[in-house]
Amino acid sequence: MSDAGRVKDLVIGGWQVTNTLNYSGGLPWTPSLGECGQISDAGPCRPIAKGTLKTGTSRDSGGNLLWFTPLPQGALTQSPDVFSNTDLTGLDTCTLARPTAGPFALPACGQIGSVGRNSYRGPRGFYSDMALSKTFNITERFKAQFRFDAYNVFNHPVLAFSSTQGNTCVDCGSDSGRITDIENNNSPGSPSGMRQLQFGVRFTF
Repeated sequence: MSDAGRVKDLVIGGWQVTNTLNYSGGLPWTPSLGECGQISDAGPCRPIAKGTLKTGTSRDSGGNLLWFTPLPQGALTQSPDVFSNTDLTGLDTCTLARPTAGPFALPACGQIGSVGRNSYRGPRGFYSDMALSKTFNITERFKAQFRFDAYNVFNHPVLAFSSTQGNTCVDCGSDSGRITDIENNNSPGSPSGMRQLQFGVRFTF
């Protein structure tokens, strides 16, 4: 509407809408197992892969949100024939058959399991940040811009699940496999991870 008068232009002219959309795969994570100290005194603690762990949102009997269904607590590490009260590295018990449960098995003493580092992915990410702005020409030299920013404009929850959450152990009980929070920084500038609205005015001269 290039022929609009000044009053009409103040109302409808100069508006801009921008959007940044991100649809991505989830953060990587590595399955771990309990009683690492009885298998290796240093380094990563990973089980042996006997199959593929099924991932995806579900709920347990208590209503807790899960990303994978964990094995019973100690399923890989509570075999009395394999473990004793001392470090097993170098002991005869290391030659015994290793416990197997679900898609995993216990690695031999002093060895790292075959599950690859960051071989699994957490929930997908969906982020949409939108901005609405209008520039007012005060004079030929002075301008003012009004901005309205909406981070995570659809308020879409991005479920947090990665190795940093501490719930990637497959047989530790407690929070194993659980999704206990949303990502804190799923939109730049939105530290709460939820929709955040922001207003601002900028003068240029």
